[in-house]
Amino acid sequence: MKRISTFFICLLTAIGVQAQVSSNPYKFLGNITTSYNVDAGGGVPQYYKLWNQITCENESKWSSVEGNRGNFSWGGADNAFNYAKQHNFTYKFHALVWGAQYPGWLDNLPAGERFSAMTNWFNHAKEHYETLPMIDVVNEAVGNHQAGTPMIKETLGGGGKTGYDWLIKAFEMAYERWPDAILIYNDYKSI
Repeated sequence: MKRISTFFICLLTAIGVQAQVSSNPYKFLGNITTSYNVDAGGGVPQYYKLWNQITCENESKWSSVEGNRGNFSWGGADNAFNYAKQHNFTYKFHALVWGAQYPGWLDNLPAGERFSAMTNWFNHAKEHYETLPMIDVVNEAVGNHQAGTPMIKETLGGGGKTGYDWLIKAFEMAYERWPDAILIYNDYKSI
């Protein structure tokens, strides 16, 4: 049995077995990149050899892009966006609305001005990324498990008739700007 196992290991090594991601653009195996770590080295294959979809973990979040009001810096998000273009796979924008990583200056604004600032954020994202295939529109909002969720909820008009009108508003705003994108609610637990 040991000889057979050794034979198959040698055979697989000799023929260079590698996992292949699908060439179908509607099928992908994706992952995040943090601080644009796509080529880790140390024996780890390059990102594009393992995945065919990329999402910035933090670089495209509002606080990362507009940490200072009116100053938009897309560098980190652009790295992943351009990497996806270079390797002809899908880029997913993460996340337009989140009650955790929004700019600190938003806390000091009244609700109406916060809504204007959020609209400005969506508009700048649209201006910068005219076409996006996939967008995490809202991140981790159900169940208020992020401290800023109540403030974000108020900013987008509150719960309304459904209790979730604010989430609907966020999706409407995203759809107005990117009608062809796949719009996603991203969460890891809802309670």
